[in-house]
Amino acid sequence: MKKNSYYLILILLLSVTACKKDNSSTNSDVKPVTINIKLSYETEQTDLGLSLEKTQVKITNITTTQAYTGVTAADGTVEFKNVAPGNYDIAAVQTIAAADYNAKAGTNLTEAIVFNGTLSRQSLSQNSSLSIVLKTGRVGDLVIKQIYYAGSHVTNGALFRDQFIEIYNNSNVTLYADSLYFGQTINVSTALNKIDFNKGYYLPTGQYDWTKSIQMNNSKANSDYVYMSALFMIPGTGKQYPILPGTSIIIAANALNHKVPYTGADGKAIGVKDPSLTVDLSKADFEVYLGDQPGINRLASDLDNPAVPNVTVIDAGANRDLVLDNNGRDGVVIFKSAISPKIWGRFPTPDVVQIIASTKTYIQVLVNVLIDGVGLNQTTAINRVPKYMNDSVDAGETYVTKGAYSSQSVARRTNKTINGRVVLKDTNNSTNDFGVLNMADASKSAASFIN
Repeated sequence: MKKNSYYLILILLLSVTACKKDNSSTNSDVKPVTINIKLSYETEQTDLGLSLEKTQVKITNITTTQAYTGVTAADGTVEFKNVAPGNYDIAAVQTIAAADYNAKAGTNLTEAIVFNGTLSRQSLSQNSSLSIVLKTGRVGDLVIKQIYYAGSHVTNGALFRDQFIEIYNNSNVTLYADSLYFGQTINVSTALNKIDFNKGYYLPTGQYDWTKSIQMNNSKANSDYVYMSALFMIPGTGKQYPILPGTSIIIAANALNHKVPYTGADGKAIGVKDPSLTVDLSKADFEVYLGDQPGINRLASDLDNPAVPNVTVIDAGANRDLVLDNNGRDGVVIFKSAISPKIWGRFPTPDVVQIIASTKTYIQVLVNVLIDGVGLNQTTAINRVPKYMNDSVDAGETYVTKGAYSSQSVARRTNKTINGRVVLKDTNNSTNDFGVLNMADASKSAASFIN
């Protein structure tokens, strides 16, 4: 019995020894591998000439969590040597300063832009070469593309009935017009050379000093806010009105074909003598209609086109329709906010000494919620008024060259074209960013762009 036990123990020991030798032999066959990774930018960004140098790349073993890190050379390549075979997740990240990206893309970013690229569960059991495409999220935003404020000839054209605003998706992703606010800002409409600065409620620039407004208790009332003379909002359920990259929407004062006569709300005929001076807005995307607003005596020309959605009226101001100042004493802004502006502060202009029932007050909007703003002004230098926009919103201004009722519009210039998508110039300075269309153009065609 003892002898049999001895042999049994001996056999077990030999088996264990054999297993150890087998495992040792297997481990000695595992050799480290070399991984070469090549980075590139997504097609949308390829033509910008962005640097791939010093992109951070990290590969992580899914089983052991062991990680290897490296940075790319100027050609976007990085090599990892002596990597243990296994399954890996790979991530690459490149951060480009806002100023550097703006210089390449002609955008107006205020924060650095981050590009990311990943490969998941890559089996790396032998020397391998891999490619990763770096992508980013939204670049750019909605911008005001065209403002037709001048209107057309007083007797031969449509006066101010044919005014419109065009908003353009200057980004690389689909954006939505739903709940987009737009409106006109209020400021001093007196020519700068005629302002009496002794009155004490003007800034040195000639603009209103809103800190002097009744009930104002904010030292940053001038720098951090704009004040709305009229404000509207595009309706929608959230994603009801998409704006594809490189496309736009038209918001019409009256969504009618102004080239042909029509009957006004008072039953009288409204027409033009020279149709070539005006535009067809019957296919606008949205229109401003005040005929259903209590307490507003709408203009006879303000008809409702049932085929075009009406915007939501937040505050029509003193207007009887959407009426942009034909002389250019105006400013236009767009923004989005989860909080209704109806509950924001309202203040009278600083020249008001007493608030009574008829005193007009203006909604105060934070500059940091604005998506875009464009300051307009008079064509003739001697008639120019103080800026209607803070420098932080628009460092310059734009205006038509032929003045009021000229049929001209101001339009944002083209910066570049990326894979067929026009990217408009946006340097936060309308003097540089805008040009003039000799004839306002609501077609959204190539003719409506300025190079």
